[in-house]
Amino acid sequence: MPTEGRRVKVVHLITRLDRGGSAEVVLQLAARLDRDRYDVEVVSGRTIDPVCDLAHYTRTTGVPITMLPRLRREVAPADDPIACVQVYRYLRRSRPDLVHTHSSKAGIVGRLAARAAGTPVIVHAPHGHVFYGYFGRLATHAFILAERLTARWTDRIITLTELEKQDHLRVRIGRPEQFVPIPCGIDLSRFSAAEQEGRTLREGLQLRPGELLVLWAGRLVPIKGCDAFLRACTIVVRQHDTARFVIVGDGPLAESLRKMASRLGLDDRVRFVGYRSDIPAWMWAADVFVLSSLNEGLGRVLLEAMACQTPIVATDVGGVSEIVQTGETGLLVPPADPERLAEGILTLLRETERARAMGERGYQRALGFDLRVMVDRTAAVYESLLTAKGVRHAA
Repeated sequence: MPTEGRRVKVVHLITRLDRGGSAEVVLQLAARLDRDRYDVEVVSGRTIDPVCDLAHYTRTTGVPITMLPRLRREVAPADDPIACVQVYRYLRRSRPDLVHTHSSKAGIVGRLAARAAGTPVIVHAPHGHVFYGYFGRLATHAFILAERLTARWTDRIITLTELEKQDHLRVRIGRPEQFVPIPCGIDLSRFSAAEQEGRTLREGLQLRPGELLVLWAGRLVPIKGCDAFLRACTIVVRQHDTARFVIVGDGPLAESLRKMASRLGLDDRVRFVGYRSDIPAWMWAADVFVLSSLNEGLGRVLLEAMACQTPIVATDVGGVSEIVQTGETGLLVPPADPERLAEGILTLLRETERARAMGERGYQRALGFDLRVMVDRTAAVYESLLTAKGVRHAA
């Protein structure tokens, strides 16, 4: 029914709100949609390591979060049908005007449930894709088949980049007119305000005169390629004695990567500091930021580094090249290639003026990825679909 006299009800669905870029985007988007126009809810699956204090988030934003423990990121034949029924029942009770699913698994389960529940508008955001680097051949093919099916029930698919859109079309998922590329955004003010904090942090690290800090930040999971970064570190230290390395983040590979660093003789060069909430300060403290992923939708952490004027060495995967302009705002290297990764790091450590100029240009580029731009463009997609479906009358 048309929404005159009431706000449009929007449900965001994601498999988990654990630490990571997609969870942050969902919570930021839900919190910043215009409350005069939208009544917003978030539904998540099993969350073990939440990206923030979720109870505090609800208190401060007014956005309720509902947990459905059977909804899981992993393929779970026993739980997945139950999760689909739970999502269906939730949507039948809540009766949203628009469901916005996030990531592949939530997109498959959520769009099936939303279709069955008769939700008028269905939007999906893959936040990258799982077409390589995540699963074996059979599992990947199964995901592609499921994505093809659920794309038929989707009004719009919001990709992070044009390249991600083309990757979907290449495997025959969706139609060109269904796709709208909208890069994720960051709260630039949060990063620009942390410069002094970064200086203080750097002083606390007690670097000796002339020592340069190389930063890696992310989840310690296979797809992030931290093992290749450690191997690159062994090459860098042989040629640049003043390089020091910090790894910010946690995950299932934390212990094995610490042991690997020790085997490589990096105990006195690499510092693992675990999860940190003060990422902007670490970005300001670093001389070079490194991303070594095997696959990325966009690489939101790159925007965070650029917002702090930190030059970048990144693997040329996914949508990274739409963020990092090689030779201008950073250097791009092939994935899973420690030698080339080390070469890029050494270039920026040695050519300090060039690195400084890249950092300055990176900051200017980051200005185009402000969080407000992402929210406004997403809301424009909503309004177009709501009007087309007769849920909202045209102004």
